[in-house]
Parts: sequence; C-alpha cells; structure tokens
Amino acid sequence: MAAANKIRGEHSLKLGGRTFVLRPSHAAIVAIEDETDLGLLEIISAAARGGLRQRHMGIIAAELIRAGAKSESDKHVDAERIGEMIYEAGTGKALATIQLCLVDAATGGRTASGEAKAAAVATDGDAGAA
Repeated sequence: MAAANKIRGEHSLKLGGRTFVLRPSHAAIVAIEDETDLGLLEIISAAARGGLRQRHMGIIAAELIRAGAKSESDKHVDAERIGEMIYEAGTGKALATIQLCLVDAATGGRTASGEAKAAAVATDGDAGAA
C-alpha cells in the first residue's frame, strides 16, 4: 500500500480499498488546467462552494495520483475510473483531500515537482521589510 510522505508534499486518498498518493506538482496542475479548461484558483473556488463536476474531480485526482505515483499502475490511472471510485467512496470525503492538495499547490512553498520546501526562517532584517 502506498503511503504519502507529508514532508515531500504528498497527500493520501482512499478509494476502492486502495490508498493513492496525491502530489501537487507543476506538471499535474498544468495538465489539470488544460483538461478542465479552468485555472487553479477557479478550481479551488469551485471546490470550496461544492461546484466541482464529477468528471473534473476524476481528472484532478488522476493527474495528482500520476504525479505521486509509486507504482506503474498508478502512473497510468484512468480519470474516468478514478471519478467513478470518488463517486462510490462519497464525493465529499474525496473532495476534502483533493481540495487540500490543490490549496497546497496555490499557496506556494512547493518545488515544481510538488515537493514541500523548507520553511523560511525570519531574520531581524525581515521585520522591517514591507
């Protein structure tokens, strides 16, 4: 069973008796935007108000799974099947994890590969900067 590594910026999504690893890489986000024809912030906004379509949830989760793939089968997950699994598991349950992963991508602190960056340490000189 795959395990998400929070230090590497990964999240876990349980679907169909399996745990998938989601990773908010730049390539995954660009693919999601291309496939949904929505920008990242539009997707996050739609998720927050419960307005994401089932098809979009499948696309988003599949791209994030592919980015976090630890097995050959996860590198080739089918977006439609992932969407079905989200529906079967309960859309609300999956949405919370997907939304958190997308928010992580939008708020910075990630490398292009989706890995979490070390937190910046404030110095005395930072206090006066605006």
